[in-house]
Formats: sequence, C-alpha cells, structure tokens
Amino acid sequence: MAKEKLRKAYEKKNDEFYTLYEDIAAEVPLYKTQLQGKRLLCPCDWDESLSEEIVYRNGDYVPASDLLSSGNYVKEVNISASVRKIEKDLKKVKCNFVKFLIAHADVYGIRSISVSGYNPKTGEGVKFQDIDYKKYDLVITNPPFSLFVDFINTMFANKMKFLVIGPLTALSYKDVFGHIMHNEMWLGYAKQLSGFILSDGTKVLSKEPEGSVPRACKWYTNLDVSYRHDRLTLTEQYSPDRYPKYYNYNGIDVPKATLIPYDYEGHMGVPISFLSKYNPEQFEIIGKGVQIEKTIRFKGDKATLWIEKDGKPYKAPFERIIIRNKEVYHDEDRGTL
Repeated sequence: MAKEKLRKAYEKKNDEFYTLYEDIAAEVPLYKTQLQGKRLLCPCDWDESLSEEIVYRNGDYVPASDLLSSGNYVKEVNISASVRKIEKDLKKVKCNFVKFLIAHADVYGIRSISVSGYNPKTGEGVKFQDIDYKKYDLVITNPPFSLFVDFINTMFANKMKFLVIGPLTALSYKDVFGHIMHNEMWLGYAKQLSGFILSDGTKVLSKEPEGSVPRACKWYTNLDVSYRHDRLTLTEQYSPDRYPKYYNYNGIDVPKATLIPYDYEGHMGVPISFLSKYNPEQFEIIGKGVQIEKTIRFKGDKATLWIEKDGKPYKAPFERIIIRNKEVYHDEDRGTL
C-alpha cells in the first residue's frame, strides 16, 4: 500500500516527502564542527512556517539586517533584548530538521536557526529564490525535487554552504554534475536514506525494492567530508583481457571502483557509486558517460558508452563516470614508493 502511494506521488511530482528524524540524526552530526558559530537556515519547510523567522538564537549577536536603518544609520539597539536566547518549543516544531538542530544547538555551538517556507498550492510564504542569503551561513533542508536544479543554482549564486537531500537522478542533470566534476559540491556520507514520510502520514522505508524513492536519494553538500581526503587503495593490474575497451570512446570499462587498475594511464568508465570514494587529489573526473563526446555514433546507441567485442558494439553498461588516475604507478615503481 505504501509502495503504491509512493509511486503515485512520484508520478504526480508530489514534492511533499518529509525526511525521517533518524536520517537527519545519522548524517548531520558528521558535520558538527562545521556548524559551530553558523547561522543556519532551513528553507522549503512550509509545514513549519510560511514566513522567514528565527526559531533559535544563542543570544550573542544581533542580525546584520537589524543594525542599519533604511538611511544606513546605525539603529538604537536594545542590548538587553538582543542577548535574550530565542528557542521555539520543541513540542510545537513540525519539521524534523528543525527539531534535530534545536535539540543539538547548544552542544554544536550553533549561532542561530531560521526557517522559511512557501506553499505552491496557495502561493503563500517565501520562495527560496527570494531569500536574502547574506543573513545566513549554511542551508540545511530537503528541497522540492522538481526544483532541485534551481535550488542548487540558487545556492551557488548566493555563495552558500549547504547540506541538502536530493534525488540520485540529479546526477544526470548537466548543471548538477558540472558542480561535482569541478569539485564545487559532492555527495554526503549516507549510502541511502532509510525512508520518507508522505503528506498523508504514510511512512515509506527503504526496505522497498531497489529504485524506491528512499534508496534513490542522496545527501548533497559543499561542506568538507572525510572520504575526499582518503586515498582509494588500488591492488589490480591492468590487462586487456580483464578490462574491455569501449567501442565508441577511447577508454576502458571498470565494473567496480575497487577494481580500478593502479597502472592504467588512460580514461576509465566507473559506476556512479565511485563518487562516494572520490578523492580529487587522486583522481580527475573527465565527464559523464552519456554527456562526453563519442568517437563514433551509430543507430540505437542512445548516446551512451558501449563495450566493444570482436570490433563491434557488444553491450552498454549501466551509467558510467569517466575518470583518470592522477597517481599511476607500475610494478617497477613499487620499490621507490
């Protein structure tokens, strides 16, 4: 029943998928030190607020927007009022992002937490595109999936740090993948989400089959993640028999990131799952399989990569990312490493 509701909601582009508290609690603490002293904004949560408002403030600052009058003169500031701690009653909080952040604000040293929302059905509220982001340091939210590209572009246009949930399919969008390829954003830690809550209260868990919405979502961020500093240990040696070449691109196919050969200098096609192991100092992302220019096109190729066999296109593997190893070494080099 839950699976059927989820399918219908997805087909109708229903953006009302609410994040489970446990998914937030599993991911956000991994960025604890990067939240310290930050002014956080949770936009897109119109179930929480249809206006832009502060729900938590630790009391040691006055927002910049409150300091100047319209004539750019310093306002008279009520110091005793400005140092009061603001904290919304957790019992009245609906959004799980806000619940978690308020509950951990003191421990994390968060400076302030604000919310905003816009209801597309009624036209009420504040659109994320219209927010003055100069008042904030970091955005944490689950934006409407149908507006995900626009949301990411808004983040970069305003030079914002962010930690957000988005569909795995966003990796196929040129704008989104372009930011990943140029090391401007990357994936978070979680392999998959545990589930979502639909607008009618139905909980959909990732026990559903592969391809369900929870499984097909990722955390996207430009906050630092530790795996980008870890080097992938390469133990495999290149051999033409083990690594077939592509028919329509000058490169070889590698079915798993752990099978990347340490001694191959050319381009390699790897699964999308490689992104959770991607260290930009060790590898370079050349492009996405369907987006790179092919050496040859043929009827029915669907612009994707094709593995060659006997001089002919044999089969098209699942979507690939083209990479290059920056730290190639050969067996004769081992003694000097």
